[in-house]
Amino acid sequence: MSASPAPPALARGPGLLLVVSTAVISGVSTFVNAYAVHGTNSDAFVTVRNVTVAAMLIPLALLARRELSGPLRAVDWGRLLLIGLIGGAIPFLLFFHGLALAAAAGGGLTASFLYRTLFLMATVLGVLYLKERFHPRVAVAAALLLGGNYLLLQLTSPIWTTGSLYVFAATLLWAVEYTISKRTLRDLPGGVVAMGRMGFGGVFLVAYLLLTAQVGAVAALSGGQWTWVLISAVLLTAFVATWYTGLRRVDLGIAASVLVLGFPITFVLSTLATGASLTLDQAVGVAAVVAGVVVAVGYSLLRDTWTFLTRRARTGLDPAA
Repeated sequence: MSASPAPPALARGPGLLLVVSTAVISGVSTFVNAYAVHGTNSDAFVTVRNVTVAAMLIPLALLARRELSGPLRAVDWGRLLLIGLIGGAIPFLLFFHGLALAAAAGGGLTASFLYRTLFLMATVLGVLYLKERFHPRVAVAAALLLGGNYLLLQLTSPIWTTGSLYVFAATLLWAVEYTISKRTLRDLPGGVVAMGRMGFGGVFLVAYLLLTAQVGAVAALSGGQWTWVLISAVLLTAFVATWYTGLRRVDLGIAASVLVLGFPITFVLSTLATGASLTLDQAVGVAAVVAGVVVAVGYSLLRDTWTFLTRRARTGLDPAA
């Protein structure tokens, strides 16, 4: 039982495009979630939203299941269960709790910056665990990505709080989960891994609500809050669907670096929503992040993606092309 990966020559270009799509969705989703979770019990919000996402992923998982040559093995179920626990459950609880605690203590910017180190953690784990190649340009890309986010956040002096530690723990768990998911994607299609993350994650979250007697918070959600839950769920469904399909075709370090594009997208949307304007430092920060992503991706993958796009433009949607 296994899913045959697409040949690298054909997969890398569309893989990068899928991950770029994930980054755009992430940027929009983070902006939306700032409004969606406001005034709700974050545990209830996350649980209902993630369970809804799992339901939305069922058709994709069924289609992806056709790629498999046999039933899932015990090791596959074990990996999916772990992905659900450390990717679809625990870090979501830690992240939203952490942001709220950090913001209340004046450490919101520090917590946000810590989350922005996810790409660095994932890159290191990709090299150590997945044996991905380390390119010297990674150091340049990391400096640009971290420096760009520093300028965007205008972080002058870190304020360390319990909330910051929660966010850091969530970030580390997501980096570990992405690493395990990348390994799992050698054997399983993206739709199955996405369903494992959100399906098992949803089960763990429901169990958590039951154990902490927070089920009543779900019933307390208003009609307007349910609308926000659905909007957020649609965005998260698009995120996991594109992310795991793209991650299967692109190195983890590169894919995680591309995700950083979501941060300036969120920042620009927030700036437009408040009627403010970008400062020079913030504009430089956006440019640095974009440059860092380009450096991380590298010439070879950019060339493959351009080749895919130009060929697709010539052949249209002909699957035999």
